[in-house]
Parts: sequence; structure tokens; C-alpha cells
Amino acid sequence: MTEGPVDVLVTGAAGFVGEALIEELVAGGATVIGADLRAGRFPTVRMDVTDPLEVAQVMERFPPRRVVHAAAIVDDRQPLAAHQTVNVEGTRNVLEVAAAHEVERFVQVSSIAALGLDPPPGSGAESPLCFDPSRPDHDGGHHGAAYFRTKAHSEALVRAETRIEWTIVRPGDVYGPRSEPWVRRPLQMMRQGLPVIIGDGRGRMAPCFIDNLVEGLAAALTHPDAGGGIFTFHDGGEGISYRTYFERLAEVGGAPPPRSMPRAVALAAARLAVLGERVTGRPPPLTPGAIRYVTRRSSYRLDASSAVLGWTPRVPFGEAMASMRGKLD
Repeated sequence: MTEGPVDVLVTGAAGFVGEALIEELVAGGATVIGADLRAGRFPTVRMDVTDPLEVAQVMERFPPRRVVHAAAIVDDRQPLAAHQTVNVEGTRNVLEVAAAHEVERFVQVSSIAALGLDPPPGSGAESPLCFDPSRPDHDGGHHGAAYFRTKAHSEALVRAETRIEWTIVRPGDVYGPRSEPWVRRPLQMMRQGLPVIIGDGRGRMAPCFIDNLVEGLAAALTHPDAGGGIFTFHDGGEGISYRTYFERLAEVGGAPPPRSMPRAVALAAARLAVLGERVTGRPPPLTPGAIRYVTRRSSYRLDASSAVLGWTPRVPFGEAMASMRGKLD
């Protein structure tokens, strides 16, 4: 691996989103170096975002013009301390070193989760983050789930940065053949006969096919007007019901039809499973936060992504699902 300046450094490069983004950027002719704790499909240098010295050493070896920070813990079953260390302090470390290198743009891969478990319909860039005490659903600091609160706090860190230009990207519920939370885990649960639909299944999902997301990320990285912007990406419209999503996933993934469970029963079972993890060491299939999330009625506007970046989702949901047939294990 030849050291020297690169167009883009991507953290979390061995992850689902990071690998797909690097593939898109390389195909477009950019010089890219990935950074992660493990090797990916593309050239990847080891970097622990929780170690500021290691972050500084990597950027010294591969000085980037721009940075995409995609490294994060996304598994809501992990403890708050792990989320805080990686998602918040890791972002702080990468941002500080990027600012010291005076990069042209820092793109933070945030999430619609930064807006909380159940933000109002039509949420957008101006909507308060989940820890904002002005929110009617503010709960004194807990904010429902570790992933949500730490994505919000990491986004707030970037938005407060004044030394370099930044852009915030909020993907919806990202799915594709390698997606762990939205493809692999629910398929495994359905094959085991476990319920994945909570209540009547009419909770609203904001599905975001990976191809749509990486095209949006590339635009956020390169568009001259993207600096200081907050852009949401998903498959469009008001989203779809979770029942529709899981039924279609079961069909293309060769799994039994999804089973359902009453919301109150699911919450009680999730709380028991979380407690049981302390004894068995087995992570629960669903957490109470996840159950609240999949019964929400939220929707998220794409107006900034369209007006500023000229981005619209190229692959509709039905076509995206059909493209995964035969690719799911």
C-alpha cells in the first residue's frame, strides 16, 4: 500500500456502508483509503477511532483532502459505554485530526436515529435532536436507546465545528445484501420462527437501499453547495409499513412468512431478554428501544437532498428488493 495524499479517507471502511461507498468512489476515479479495525474488500489501513494517536498517524501517512466518517457501533444491543466511546469520542478524535489537517470537507454519517425513536411526521434538517429538552417526548436524558442518543451527540459535535467545512448525512433504515440489522438478523429470526412484526405492523419504516445511499453520500462529499448542510436519504415518499418490508424480505430471502407479536408482550419479552443477557451472555433478539422504533409513525423529508444536491432515490423499493433475490444467506 503506497503512502501519500488521497482524495478521500473513509472510516468504517470494512462495514456495510463503508465498503459500498469506497466502491462507488473508486469507480468514479477518486483515490481512496479505507480505515477500520479489520480488513475490507478494498485497501484498508488499521485505525481505531477511539485512539487519537492512531488516528493522527493514519492521516499523516495518508493525508486526505476529504473525510467520510462512517465508523460507528450500530447494534443497539451493545452497552451505552461502548456506543459512547466509539460513536461520540471516536467522532471527536477523527474530527480533531481532520481539522488539524485542514481537510476540505468532513462528512459525518449520522442517522435519522439522531432525531429519536418517534419524531413527528415530516421531520427534517431543522428538527431537534433527540436530547433537546424542548421536544415533547424528551425523557430526562435517556432518549430511548444508546445508539440514538450517541448518534445525536456525535452529530452535535460536528455541527459545532468552525475550523473546517462539514456536511451531515442522515440515512434512513439502510438495507442491502450485507445489512446486519435490516436483512441478516431479521431473516435469521424469521427462519427460527421468532416474531419480527410488532403489533399490527403498521409502524412506518424509512427504507434506504444501499445503492441510493452511496449515491447520496458521493453527492454530499463532492457537491460545491453541500457544506454546512444536513441531508436525509431514503427510498422516498412517506416510507412503508414494517409489515410490508418484512413480508417482502421473507419472500426474496426464502424465509417463512413473518410472525407478529403484540407490542406490550414484545416490550415485556425484550426487557426480560435484556436482563437475561447478564446471565446467559446471549444478546437479545430485540431491545425495548428497537420495539419502540419499529412501531413509530415518523416520516422524514428529502427536500434539502433534492433541492441542494439534486439527489433523488434512483432505485425504488420494489426494484431494490428484487435485486437481492439469490444474494441473501
